[in-house]
This record gives sequence, C-alpha cells and structure tokens, in this order.
Amino acid sequence: MTSGKKPEIFSTRIIILNNHQFTITTEILPGVLTWPAKVELQYSHDYAGITAGIRLAENSLLNFSVVTGNSLLSIGADLSFIPATRQLDNYNAGLSFNIAILNASLTLNDMGDKLRASCYSSISPLTKTAIAVELDHQFSRNESTLTFGAQHAIFPVTLVKARASSNGKLGALIQQQLFPSFFLTIAGDVDTQHSVNSVTTISKLGMSLAFRP
Repeated sequence: MTSGKKPEIFSTRIIILNNHQFTITTEILPGVLTWPAKVELQYSHDYAGITAGIRLAENSLLNFSVVTGNSLLSIGADLSFIPATRQLDNYNAGLSFNIAILNASLTLNDMGDKLRASCYSSISPLTKTAIAVELDHQFSRNESTLTFGAQHAIFPVTLVKARASSNGKLGALIQQQLFPSFFLTIAGDVDTQHSVNSVTTISKLGMSLAFRP
C-alpha cells in the first residue's frame, strides 16, 4: 500500500418514488481487496434524513444520525457506538428555530457534557447589521460562558465584527472587499484575564485573503 494515496470512493444511488432517496457509499483503501474501509447508507426525504455507517477496521465504529424538520423548526441527533466494548463513543443532539429576523439553536455535545444555546438576529439587512448571543455551559466543570457579538457594514464593502465574552476574551475583525471576489480580513483576539505587569497580552492576530467565486 502506498501511503501517499487517497482512499477511493464508490457511490451508488437508488431513487425511489415519492422523493425517497437512498445513497450507498463504499470507501475502499488502495491495496485492500477483501473488506471496504467504510460503508455508509443515507436516506433523504423532504422533511427527514437518516445516515448509518460502519468503519470496518481493527476497532469497528458504528455511526448513526437523524434529522427531521422544515425551514421553521428542525431537530437532530447523532451517536457513535463501539461494538467490541458495547459502549457509546459519543452522542450529540440539537434543535434549531428559524424565522425571518431570528435564528436560534440549542445543542448538547460531548456525551451530554456541553450545552450551547445561541441566537442571531438581523437588524438591518441593508447595512448587514446584526447581533448575536451565545451561552456555553460545561456540566463537568460547572462553568458557563456568555458571549455577545455584533456586526455592521460601515461601508458597502467594509464589514466590522466584534465580540465580548464573560471570561474576559475580546475579539474583533474588519473585512474589506478589494475586488468583487477578493476579501481581505484582519482579525485579533485579546484575553484580558491574562496580563503581565498590567500589560494585556494579545492571544491572536492575523490576516487572510479569500477568494469567493
């Protein structure tokens, strides 16, 4: 087997009546002829989707996920199961609520240890003005973090974003559209709870150039 090669993917789709669609995906590693590395079955409908898969390796892993809903309300969950030990490897669940001026979601991650509630509201689509609030709680540490964020386009081609968290972290970025498909972004984060001799340390400062066709 050559280490530099990527897995080969073979996909077969079976279309059933009434918009019921099944997709079977088989992933085979080059040089492995006996067993595929992963087999996945997907079922999709207008208001539901189900995915089940198995990783055929030394430590097999079963994955199962399901989501149902519409443009207004949706709910979903996924879990991973280890057949050899008969134990859950991980599970997550979440729901979302969407209307014209508000998007809200509630998720439970990391085996039920982390709870996240967030909402996003568009104030003015013309100036891309919006506000967001996010609450994270970790049950094992009994810690909660509340974050507020906002964005506003000071010019049609210049977008500014800022956020502040209850744990003392501040962040901001400015995004400039240079050309119709090129964007320059400068962003930075500051942790106000970690300072030396009253001098605040900057935890992150960066710049990126992105192309969006």
